[in-house]
Amino acid sequence: MSSLEITPESGDAWDDVIREHLARGEHARVTFEVPSLTPAQVAESIGVSRATIMRRILAGEIRTERRGNRHRVPLSEVERFRHAYVREMAADLAIDF
Repeated sequence: MSSLEITPESGDAWDDVIREHLARGEHARVTFEVPSLTPAQVAESIGVSRATIMRRILAGEIRTERRGNRHRVPLSEVERFRHAYVREMAADLAIDF
C-alpha cells in the first residue's frame, strides 16, 4: 500500500500517479480532510497551556471537530482564535498603562 498526499499546491502531477496505480490493477481510495491540529498543538503554537485551550474549547470559544472522543481544531479556527487571543491580551495589558 502506498500513500499520496495532495494539497492545493500539488499541481496536476497526482493525476498521473493515480493512473499508473490503476493501470497496474490497484485500487485507489480518496478521502478529503480539513487540515487541523490537536489541542496540544494549538497550545504550543500560541504559547499557552493545553489546559487553557481545553477550557476555551469547553466554553465554546474555540470551534472543534470531533474524531472519536478527540478534539481537532481546523487551521482556520486556530488562526481566528490566535488573532482574537492577541487582541484580548493587548486589551488586558492596556488596562495596566
